[in-house]
Amino acid sequence: MKLLVVVVSYRVTELTIDCLRSLSTEIHRVPGARVAVCENGTGGDAAERIQALIDREGWGEWVSLQAIYPNLGFTGGNNVILRPALAAPDPPDYFCLLNADTIVRPHALDAMLEFLDAHPRVGIAGSRLENPDGTPQRSAFRFQTPLSELERGLSLGVVSKLLSRWIVAPPPPEGPMRTDWVSGASLFVRRQVLEQVGVLDEDYYPALVPGAAKKSA
Repeated sequence: MKLLVVVVSYRVTELTIDCLRSLSTEIHRVPGARVAVCENGTGGDAAERIQALIDREGWGEWVSLQAIYPNLGFTGGNNVILRPALAAPDPPDYFCLLNADTIVRPHALDAMLEFLDAHPRVGIAGSRLENPDGTPQRSAFRFQTPLSELERGLSLGVVSKLLSRWIVAPPPPEGPMRTDWVSGASLFVRRQVLEQVGVLDEDYYPALVPGAAKKSA
């Protein structure tokens, strides 16, 4: 398998449906790509609604749904999909951890895989993120340092300019760049990274809550 897109849904059923609709026009641009949705303990009829959409649209060949209860958080929900995928006879070359409140823009998936295929030393890559109105979100970040905390605390123009190399959340770049870490809203991971370091740390339990729709590019 070339790519597995992992979508974890918790109390954002409508946004998950919108995300799948956007993926439905993009997933076939990557031969051998699949989508796996983890319905992460929302309860009610959330899982039934998502499965009904998959069945109604005939998407079963490329998307699967696994419903769990109780909610396991972002890391646990992703790991429900990641562990068996890594142990499969044909594990994916790449994983994309995609927020359920994300709309995938045209050629986002194949552009990211083209980049990763061309740069085999890159283990993790994040896509550009945009707000619904097309304005960019900050999605590439630096590690915190004493100088970055000084800049954040002072928030003065002249100081920020002098300390621009240490700002944790620099302005969105116009092209590929090296960075310390990227947003988990649209995160591409090479399989070998997960094989070497393991799946996500479930002691880290960020809440999954409804959010504003994002666009990946």
